[in-house]
Amino acid sequence: MAEFELQDENVLKSGLLLDYNIKPRDILDIIQVKELENFCKTREIKTRGNDIENILDSYKDSENLYLENYVNIGFRDLNSLKENGIIIKEANLGIKFEDLTKSIFSQLGFNVDEKLKKQLNTKKDQIDILLNLGNNELILIECKTNKESGYNKFSSVSRQMKSYTELGTKADCKIIKSLLIAPDFSDDFINETELEYDLNLSLITASSLLKILEGFKNSKKHKQFPYKLLMRDVLIKEDRIIKAMGK
Repeated sequence: MAEFELQDENVLKSGLLLDYNIKPRDILDIIQVKELENFCKTREIKTRGNDIENILDSYKDSENLYLENYVNIGFRDLNSLKENGIIIKEANLGIKFEDLTKSIFSQLGFNVDEKLKKQLNTKKDQIDILLNLGNNELILIECKTNKESGYNKFSSVSRQMKSYTELGTKADCKIIKSLLIAPDFSDDFINETELEYDLNLSLITASSLLKILEGFKNSKKHKQFPYKLLMRDVLIKEDRIIKAMGK
């Protein structure tokens, strides 16, 4: 059994736990009943019925609340978040936006490959999200939050995405698409993206991505989002995507 033991410093690292297929319910199942009851009381989680189910339901509700405020998180709008019941440090908004983006693509049926991402990443170049389509084909995703309307740092993003593409190529992987997710894009940024053919980069606003997820859930036609719908346009419009999914 020693080969399955985790080092103390790794026990609470969620990514590593998932690599071992250890899910939240597995952790809750080994916690004593009294401790679960105390946890529920501390977090103001209902205690009627099954404590484990109540805890899991509570965190599902929390995840939904964050998703509803995905655009506000992208815009780093602390005031709107507070009004909607979300208290979060500004320093944590970037990683929360990235985590929610991962969740959205997972719900779209993609394989968000954390293990391969860790293998490819270096200290200098850190891919945000990696979608593994199989057959060594990958989609790279970069997430950007921005207080101002119209994200406009094209040269910086261009350098990043080219570096990430090189990481994949060196590992004998084919980068078939790069996506940038941000709350909004400036006209200049969109125009520069149109002229940058090497990156094969498309842009999706946070609000469009949420609407695409909603359309996907409502369509019931696809178990996995048809990624080829993301291949054509520079600025991806949700109405065209949703219409295409319904055909």
